[in-house]
Parts: sequence; C-alpha cells; structure tokens
Amino acid sequence: MKLLFITLLIIIWPLTLYAQDSTVSPYSSKYKILISVGISSIKPTEINDHISTSNTLFETTTKTIKSLPEISATATFRPLQNSNIIILRGGYMWVNRTFQISITETSTSPMPIGTTTGTINETYSVYPLSIGVGMEFPPFGFQWQFEFIYGLGYIKEEGSYTSSIGRQTSYSRTLFSQAYGYRANIQETVRFSNSIGFTLEFGYRGLRFDEYEDEVTTQPSSIEFSCSGIYGSLGLSILL
Repeated sequence: MKLLFITLLIIIWPLTLYAQDSTVSPYSSKYKILISVGISSIKPTEINDHISTSNTLFETTTKTIKSLPEISATATFRPLQNSNIIILRGGYMWVNRTFQISITETSTSPMPIGTTTGTINETYSVYPLSIGVGMEFPPFGFQWQFEFIYGLGYIKEEGSYTSSIGRQTSYSRTLFSQAYGYRANIQETVRFSNSIGFTLEFGYRGLRFDEYEDEVTTQPSSIEFSCSGIYGSLGLSILL
C-alpha cells in the first residue's frame, strides 16, 4: 500500500504544479456523471476461514472469496474556474456462496433411515457511500481523487432443507455492520464527443466491517469482513 501512495504522489505532484500555473481548458466540463462496473481484489480472512470450516463440516467444496464485483455511480463537480473538483459516489458490491448439504438421518439406532438434503446460501453485500476531493487535468483527460467512505455491510444467510419424507424447513438471518474507510484513485477519460466518454479507473480502497450484529436479536457476531484492496473499473461518462 505504501508503494501505491508513493506512486500516486510521483504522478500527482508535477500535474498539481501544472494545474496551479494554467487555466482550465474550454474543453473541460463543469459536471461529470460516471456509471461504472468493476472488480475489487480483497482478502477477507475471517470470512474465508468461516467458508473453510463450513466446507469441512458439510463436506462441500465452496470457493473462498478473493474478489468483489462492483457497480457505482459517481457525480463530479468543478465549482470554480480551476482544476479542483468535488466527488460524490454511491456503489454496490456483492458476492454469493452456496453450500449443498446432505445429512444422514438416524433413529434410536445408529442405522441410517434416510437423508436430509438442502442448501445454505450466504450473500455478502456492501453499500459504500463516499465524498471526496480531487483535481482534473483536461488536456490529458486525467483526474486524481481522494474520498472518505461510509459503508453499510450485510451478511444474509438463507437455508432450506428437505427430509427423506418430504418435510421442508427453512430459515433466514441477516447480520449488519457500519464501517468507515477511504479511497485513493486515478481516472483517465477518453472522449468520443464533447459530452460522452469512456473512463478507466484504478486505485486502492481501505474499508473494514468488524462490528456485525444480528438485525433481529442485536446479538454481536465474531465475523469480520474486510473489503480493503486494489480495484479497477470501466464506465461511461456523461460530461456537461
């Protein structure tokens, strides 16, 4: 992570000097709306340990989590006649994991009398909301920014079982946590007209949810879910 910040500083410093000594290009826009899709590289140790334990318990082969897909909408404003910008962003990240269950049924004797089958589906979702500042460089289509993040995290577990005689059972529970973090990133926008362009984004996000509790019972959970990692995205920009 230190290497990333040093790299950003090396890139940003000369461009910042350029922005201070130049006027904004007439080709620059005062507003930009960006709709993008991307992926984040993450390593949620606690969640992956939970998945590994469940695999051992249920004799399943569910994969651990290594990344999160993301969709987001970003509004960028340039309030003054310079290169400084304000950023507002909302997003949604999610990933699902399913465990196929097969449990041997027994009665008073150890002999099996049937099999109960079912599934447990776990959905990990995050709603990051952020506000930030940055600087754009219209001649290059380049932009850097730093954002502060407030996040909402949900872990939903849904299970359904069917016994050998056809009896069905189901349950559902949801864990919730708030989080705070940051995002440092760079963007490059390639215009196809004065108002339309494609934007490539790359950066690092630090975000950790570590106080999950049951939404119904309010009982705390030991589960921790880290969403920190490098991410990249591609999106469509509307420039006004």
